[in-house]
Amino acid sequence: MAVLSAIIIYVGIIFLKGLKLFNDEVSYFVEIANVQGMPTASDVRANGLKIGTVKAINFNSDRQNLTVEITINPNFKIPQGTSVYMTKEMLGSAMMNLRLGPDPTDVLQPGDTIKGSPMVDLMTEAGNLLPKVESMLTKVDSILGAVNTIANNPAIETSLDNMAAVSSDLRVTTQRINGLLGKDVPQLMAKTNVICTNLETTTNAISEIDVAGMARKADATLSGVQEMTFKINTAMNSKDNSLGMLMNDNSIALHVDSTLQNSSRLLEDLRLHPKRYVHFSLFGRKDKEKDTKK
Repeated sequence: MAVLSAIIIYVGIIFLKGLKLFNDEVSYFVEIANVQGMPTASDVRANGLKIGTVKAINFNSDRQNLTVEITINPNFKIPQGTSVYMTKEMLGSAMMNLRLGPDPTDVLQPGDTIKGSPMVDLMTEAGNLLPKVESMLTKVDSILGAVNTIANNPAIETSLDNMAAVSSDLRVTTQRINGLLGKDVPQLMAKTNVICTNLETTTNAISEIDVAGMARKADATLSGVQEMTFKINTAMNSKDNSLGMLMNDNSIALHVDSTLQNSSRLLEDLRLHPKRYVHFSLFGRKDKEKDTKK
């Protein structure tokens, strides 16, 4: 009975600690500065899932830190670069959490040491946030006061009235636009279609014009003009014709100039002595006899 009682007590203690009687889990070691009173048999979690328990906690006098032995389900592989950090629930005890490494194909071997991080205490973090929250509450109170002042400003009501008037004008404008779209735009489109039809007819008529023939005729005309210009230039540069003699012979120009001078003197004499050239009188015979006597 004594042996049986001892076996029952041992099994009960193992069960209460959360340990398995026939342990098939693998062990890893975690070096950490402080466990914050975490007992053995505490949970070890990864992404919120329990994957093992804390088996033993030993103090390292040479390094002044703690080595925590944790047992992990052998089906769970821990990647290289994994670290352990501690958390403490609001009303619970501390526990260990794994921050898994980036490469799941490169894993740690059982018995390897994992680096530990300081504990994240929710209560401490909440206490650190309280001063910030208090300063924010002061700013929020100021903001609410400013909002209340703006809300009680009479200009807000005036602005709302102006917005209502603008909305009314916008409604009227929209109705006019709808009327324009329903009446004038179809007429405008019909006229546009007529213009496009006329333009198409004109384009077709233009396309039927023999532009190439007109170009050939114009080319022929320009060739004739060019040939005539060449002949004129040839005639002007030659003395075998009247135009060439007129342009190149100075004697003709001198004769013409002499003729013009004589004509000028004749006209001047005619102006000064018209009676020498014209006789006009009611008594023409007497004047003629007098002139004869003279």
